[in-house]
Amino acid sequence: MIEHNTELSSYSHIVYSIGEIIGVFGVGLFVGLWTMIKKKKINILAETKREKNTAYAHSHVHETLTELRILVRASRSLVFQFHNGGRFADGSSIKRFSVTHESCGSGVQSMLLESQDVLLNRYKELVDILDERHNQIIRVSDLPQCSFRYGLEINNVLFFAVSPLKCEDGLTPMGFVCCHWCDISELDGLHADGIADSSLSDVISTSTKTINSHLTLGKR
Repeated sequence: MIEHNTELSSYSHIVYSIGEIIGVFGVGLFVGLWTMIKKKKINILAETKREKNTAYAHSHVHETLTELRILVRASRSLVFQFHNGGRFADGSSIKRFSVTHESCGSGVQSMLLESQDVLLNRYKELVDILDERHNQIIRVSDLPQCSFRYGLEINNVLFFAVSPLKCEDGLTPMGFVCCHWCDISELDGLHADGIADSSLSDVISTSTKTINSHLTLGKR
């Protein structure tokens, strides 16, 4: 009888231990699953927020571009953004830029499809203008013979202005905003109304800052 009770006690102890192990394992499994579900939910919420920010940013960039084009009576206004496009044999990155947003006046041909993955090293003059003459209205015929001038001429651009965009750190180049005038009468009309090029430059600068803010928000 004593041996039987001892066996029962040992058996009960084993069952209890197994139950305890299962209980601990179950709690651990539940906590792990709950943590995983919670993490996934947080990731989904973060992704949804990013998508909303991106959609909001793109919508407002287009609106601001159109407002800019109308205010300065440009034929088209565009946003170009820099990006890497592969690597050279020595391992250095190939810098490119592409049109990401565009607003065109009635009857003006779009440049969106033809201006993708453009090699930046072919446009030294553009880089110099972004550094030294940004926001200024420049006559295309005053440019030296170069790829940049040729690209403007085949799109019937007579005057243009570019304004740099910066990444969130305020230093790294993100791209640039560009305005094209294909009809000299539009600029002449502005001048006849007493609006100087310096005032147009201020409008371009202000609009670029707004676009820069929207693009930065869209990348968060």
